[in-house]
Amino acid sequence: MKICMMAFGVFDYSVALINALSEYCPIDFYYSKYHIQKRDSSILDLLRHKHNVNLIGYGRYRIRDIRNIPLYYRLCKDIKKRRYDVVHFQEYGTPWIALVWRICRQYPLVMTVHDPYQHPGLPFTQNIYQGVMQKICIGKADKIIVHGVILKKQFLERYSEKKNEDVIVLPHGDFSIMKYWHEDKNSNMEPNSEKNILFFGTIRPNKGLEYLIKAESLVRKTMSDYRIVIAGKCNDFSRYKKYIKKGARISVVNEYIPNEDVPKYFKDASVVILPYISATQTGIIPLAYSFGKPVIATNVGAIPEVVEDGKTGLLIEPRDEKALANAIVKLISDDDLLKEMGKNALQYCEENLSWDSIAKKTMKIYSDLIKN
Repeated sequence: MKICMMAFGVFDYSVALINALSEYCPIDFYYSKYHIQKRDSSILDLLRHKHNVNLIGYGRYRIRDIRNIPLYYRLCKDIKKRRYDVVHFQEYGTPWIALVWRICRQYPLVMTVHDPYQHPGLPFTQNIYQGVMQKICIGKADKIIVHGVILKKQFLERYSEKKNEDVIVLPHGDFSIMKYWHEDKNSNMEPNSEKNILFFGTIRPNKGLEYLIKAESLVRKTMSDYRIVIAGKCNDFSRYKKYIKKGARISVVNEYIPNEDVPKYFKDASVVILPYISATQTGIIPLAYSFGKPVIATNVGAIPEVVEDGKTGLLIEPRDEKALANAIVKLISDDDLLKEMGKNALQYCEENLSWDSIAKKTMKIYSDLIKN
């Protein structure tokens, strides 16, 4: 069996999955230059088999420029010549690959849909574009992978033309892959003496950061040996800055965090906070678990499917800063509970979110598709 994996985003997820799949079959990886240059290309250094990596370049044109059609025509011709058994898209493609995909229509197509619905707060044009592209690519896919039972339900409600048996639930794998930098570059760092409460990742309106900031003033009434660390890029932090009161124990790193620096934040964290207002799923929880860190998260989307309340973390309702503050105080004021939940989180990660397990289940999807 020979697989073609194509990614226009979610590169950390793609690299981890490809490494696991490569233990079972040859796999070629096609990735987008346009998208990787907006992120951090160092994640590609972790690929085990770099000779099977193919860059999709865009020359001097923007991604949606009609002059890219010849590039995608050549790309699909190349894919056709390589005689793959299955092609696997991560999320969705581009307008031009969808236009010329008929060249490769003889290949079964698997598509991982990380978000059945677009995140609230996206610019209007981006929201429309992503929604349209997702719908077009889903129409061409033979099998769909989603990351939660609730997400499968939402997907089938939105795309009713798809059959129940064609949508498969696989968990979002852990990010132990990040420990490459942790072990190689950060092994000698001393942990922070304060208890760090970490909010990590790109900051968007659906992530409810304002409720964490509001909760801080409530936490401060009973505790002082903590610090809230907000690490991630926000295009307009002014909407959150107004909630930060004088004397707040909050540190803000308003920038994209490069891969090699990610482990430091999780190593230093005591607990990871996800005060999301709405969500589908998130890679932050597997990342926290892989470092043995419990989470405090809201009861939205598929998050409750991977957070065992009272065991690997605490679940609260969204938009409730008082409940969030109480959960923070409960967890970080009890060292034994913090240690126990961290141990449980790591165990859950190893037992339920391992890439080898996900790769085996993905291989079964491929095999079943080929047989049919």
